[in-house]
Amino acid sequence: MGTATSMAHREQVVGLKKECHSYEAISEQLSLSRSKVRDTWTRYRQQGEAGLSTAYANCGPKGPKTLPLLRRAALWLKRQHPAWGTPRIHCGLRSRYGHARPSIRTLNRWYAAECLVKPGGQDVRARIGAARAVHNIWQVDAKENLVLADGQPACYLTIVDERSGAWLAGLVFFIRTHLPGTARAGA
Repeated sequence: MGTATSMAHREQVVGLKKECHSYEAISEQLSLSRSKVRDTWTRYRQQGEAGLSTAYANCGPKGPKTLPLLRRAALWLKRQHPAWGTPRIHCGLRSRYGHARPSIRTLNRWYAAECLVKPGGQDVRARIGAARAVHNIWQVDAKENLVLADGQPACYLTIVDERSGAWLAGLVFFIRTHLPGTARAGA
């Protein structure tokens, strides 16, 4: 996006153009683009001195991007159901009002402005804490759809003690390509 031209430059453009200088000469002398010089002169010819002033009223949004009804509905739902998360309310608004809905980020801003959410991240998962003793908590990890060196498909499961870091078990499961009692392909 371009920068605004100062009032002094706009007045100089008008003065030089009244002296019959070309757009190129003015743009070179004032270090402005030819289009800025042309636009400034055009606005001056159409609107007079008022055309030289800034038109900041034309900048930015002209009003709310969403209907006030949607904002009221979103705030009402959050007040009625404080445990509901923003994605759940967003989904409800989408099913009720279709695509004319605010984003999840917008809903979060509205809730923060109305003090309907706690600041910071809210982790609702159960906290089990760190393991205080060996064999208190085990970590289980599975890997699926592996292919062994001989081309045979397999899966494996590992079990590790969280406190000591000891590897407790590692189980390999070979995937059968056919079930017992069914005919093999080509048999």
